[in-house]
Amino acid sequence: MNKIIAVFLVALCMTVCVTAYSDGVQADLQDNLIRLHIIADSDDDNDQAVKLKVRDAILKNVGDRLSKTDKNECRDEIINDLNEFEDIANDVLRENGFSYTAHAEYGKFEFPEKTYKSMILPAGEYYGVRIVLGSGEGHNWWCVLYPPLCFTDAVYAEVPDSSKDTLK
Repeated sequence: MNKIIAVFLVALCMTVCVTAYSDGVQADLQDNLIRLHIIADSDDDNDQAVKLKVRDAILKNVGDRLSKTDKNECRDEIINDLNEFEDIANDVLRENGFSYTAHAEYGKFEFPEKTYKSMILPAGEYYGVRIVLGSGEGHNWWCVLYPPLCFTDAVYAEVPDSSKDTLK
């Protein structure tokens, strides 16, 4: 009976230690990542397609610039240039014949678990840029701006070595 209690206590201690470590890693990730979240106006095929065009334009125009800085510099640049995110999204919407507009904001938002080919980001609250297209009632798309983990094809996505080093 004493052996059973001892095994149970050891298992309980290990569970507590692993949980505490996991919670620490998750909190560290939540404080050191900046994510991008784009929410479509609706689930209509056209709204979903333009959401991806907005994504591509955002990543093309600001993605590289933001990935070359540290997290605090990236955050500061995002906050200073938040109107640029909005302008890019609105340009794409207008070019594609949509009458609604986009709204961009920086803050701490709830994100679901996200799996990349070689890593999993747990669900939780992360700092990020949220771009809401129109009413924002459609499905969304998200990635990590800092360190750069944004991919347009998640099936074949590889986390860049520089981003792996930053995450470590």
